[in-house]
Amino acid sequence: MKTIISNKSGAALEIANNVLYSFKVLMIGLVIPFMFAFGISYKMPKAKAESGVSISQPNSTQQQNTVDLGKVITEKNS
Repeated sequence: MKTIISNKSGAALEIANNVLYSFKVLMIGLVIPFMFAFGISYKMPKAKAESGVSISQPNSTQQQNTVDLGKVITEKNS
């Protein structure tokens, strides 16, 4: 709904309010997504952490599993 303003100071105030409202909407639309992207990317690990990782072949002597699944373990102190 439009308002009818009879004096020039009221018209200037209405224009200032419209500009301020538009600025607020623009800031919310730009600042909140920017802050979200900045927040999730702040202090993320850099590529320097990759230099401490080394990949090598596993040892040829691997330990075999020693679990006997056929043996039933009874509960003690029941």
